[in-house]
This record gives sequence, structure tokens and C-alpha cells, in this order.
Amino acid sequence: MANVVKILGIDISKSKFDVCISSSTSAYRHEVYSYDLPSMCRFVSQLDSRCHCVMEATGVYHLPLAFYLHDRGIRVSVVNPLSVKNFSRATMCRTKTDKSDARLLVEYARRMDSPAWTPPAKHYIRIQQMYRYMEHLQRELTAIHNQMEAIAFSPVYDAGMLSMMRRLCGCIQRQIDKIQLRISTLLTDADAQAVERIVSVPGVGRKTAIALLTATKGLDGFSSYRKLSSYLGLAPRTFLSGTSVKGKAHICKMGMGWIRKLLYLCAVSASRCNPICRPLYLRLRQKGKPPKLALIAVANKILKIICAINYKKQLFNPDFI
Repeated sequence: MANVVKILGIDISKSKFDVCISSSTSAYRHEVYSYDLPSMCRFVSQLDSRCHCVMEATGVYHLPLAFYLHDRGIRVSVVNPLSVKNFSRATMCRTKTDKSDARLLVEYARRMDSPAWTPPAKHYIRIQQMYRYMEHLQRELTAIHNQMEAIAFSPVYDAGMLSMMRRLCGCIQRQIDKIQLRISTLLTDADAQAVERIVSVPGVGRKTAIALLTATKGLDGFSSYRKLSSYLGLAPRTFLSGTSVKGKAHICKMGMGWIRKLLYLCAVSASRCNPICRPLYLRLRQKGKPPKLALIAVANKILKIICAINYKKQLFNPDFI
């Protein structure tokens, strides 16, 4: 931040983005641009390497402008919306408009650490899009199967309708198979090797391995498994205050729910077949811990093992000390 002269807070919506410009020599200035390529060109033309653009992560809407700024050498930070929301509460902000949100991002960047954003590899974005679409298809397939079972249980039903539903299930399953094949072709050699290391952990399947790599951008940027656990929302959250408030400990759930769901299912499997995780699960159950708590501990143990074998570039070894 030492070389930064101008801070720009950018509030992004689907059709436009509001910019609040602040520098050491001038007051706030607000500008509004249409969210299209000519407007982004006009906006970037007034920037230089001493500018720092700050925006919230808004699903996919922030990605076009974030990539455009990064490719042109402009420092850009993509911050967590929850952090900005809590910062707004701490500053007693009472206004909620696009203009005020852009200004709030400027104040956030001045007072809080806003590291430079590094774009994820484009094939990770494509894989994540395919994975979520595949999850949608699988939910649809499950719903149709359940409906078919309910209809077939009835003493009166239309056989032609069941035939159409079976054909629809076959079509959806073929689409899922094509997506899985496409995801395999998008993986780089380094990704494929990482997947093989992860699936060597008993209880972890290929689907979870690819999803974990995609969500964490190849497991890069995590110096310890604790940071990875916190990023995915599996870190424990203690709720204690004084002598009267003694709430139950829960996981923070401030991460990616779809990855936590997969890791939980892996923990169920690992608690039965993994030679390291099963003793942990049994020990916690013998101490009277609830099954879900024990499985969350197993999921964190799986993350710890994955981080270790990824760092050492070797397959899982149950006898490793």
C-alpha cells in the first residue's frame, strides 16, 4: 500500500458498477459505468499502477472486471462480503445504496488489510461451473427416481408416463457421464497427479478430490491445514463468555457448504475403512462425543492428511510417522 495514491471502491451489480474514487489530495468522487467492455475500457483508461481497486466477491459478477483490471496491471482486491458487512456495522453505517457501498469499500481498504487478488486458473473456473451443473443434474435425477418409485407403488398409474420418465433419466445420466469425462480432460498433469495422491487416502473418492482441488485452486496458498479448514468452514467455533454463557462448540460454517458436504460423506466412509481415522472416531465415541462431532473431527483429520501428502508429493502411507 506504500505506493498507492488513489483507492477506488467498486460496487458491482449485473448491469452497472459504481465507483468511489479517493486520493490524498481530493475528496470523494463518484462515477457510474455500464457493465460492458467499452465502459470498462473508459474506466481503466484513467487508472495507473498506483491505483488500488477494491470490490466485493459477488458470485460471478465481479470476475469480468477483476480479470480486466488484473490483466492491465492494476492492483485489485476482492474482499469477503461478510467482512465488509461487519465493518459497516462496526462503523454504524445506516445507509445502504450502491453509492454508499462503494464509499464503504474505500474506508474498508484504508483500515483493513486488503491483499492483491490473484485470479484462479481458468480451467478451475470451468471445472467448477461443470461440477455445479452436474450437481444440479444429479439432484434432478434423484427427484425423478423418487417420483417414479412413488408412482409405481400406486395401484393405478400410467405406464407410458413411467416410460417417458425412464428415458429422461437415461438422458440425464448420459449428460452427467459426458460432464465427468469433460472434467477429466480439463485437468492438467499436475492436477491429475494431485488427484491420484488424494484418492490414495482411504475414504476419499475422485469426485471429492477434483472438487477440493477446484475449490482451493490446486491447494495453493495454504501454509497449514488449519488455514484450509478455516477456509472451508470446518474450523471449530467456541462460544464462551464469563461464567454464565457456555454454548456448545460448533464449526464456523463460513466456507463452502458443498465441499463440507463431500468431506462429511468422506468422513463417514473413512471412519470405517481408514486405518488412521477409524481409531480417532472410535476414541471420540468412547468419550461420549456425539457421532456428528466425531465425524467432523475425522473430516479435519482427512484435510490434515491431504495437506501433508500434497506437500510431500507422495501417496498415502498409513505407517508414516
